[in-house]
Amino acid sequence: MRISRAASVLLSDPCFQLHSIQHLLGEGGEPAGSSTTAAPSPPPVVGPLGAAVAPAVSPGPGAGGPADRKHFSLHAYTDYISEEEERKVEGMLAFLTEESKQAAASTAPTSEEDLCPICYAHSISAVFKPCSHKSCKACINQHLMNNKDCFFCKATITGVEDYTKPASS
Repeated sequence: MRISRAASVLLSDPCFQLHSIQHLLGEGGEPAGSSTTAAPSPPPVVGPLGAAVAPAVSPGPGAGGPADRKHFSLHAYTDYISEEEERKVEGMLAFLTEESKQAAASTAPTSEEDLCPICYAHSISAVFKPCSHKSCKACINQHLMNNKDCFFCKATITGVEDYTKPASS
């Protein structure tokens, strides 16, 4: 099965973290050894002008300790987020998790020459025009916020195109 283009673009963006969606749903942030069947979250604290500030945290024995810490969850904001919206976020998380697994299974290990020469953390994914130097999209996007010249040769960047590694011969 082929990974969808939208999921591929999102999952390959170095700024996107699947854990962010898990956090929204209150998943993945539980301390080690804690129970997964926690009591339902209390309603949110409402600040001035009726804006939700944070879910209420009831102080109990040992208040403030890591075991008593309440984690953010969309489930606590029932006055602001409908069950349908929660289901959509849960569906998106399930879809992206599966797409991420498929992408990882079909991706060959990255060689050093395929890594961004600026951050060495992400694969090369952008080509600068007119000079044809390459980096990852995260590095070039960050750089283009304040500069319009190439990292390497200082030529004025007139465009950025997606980079696809040529097939090996």
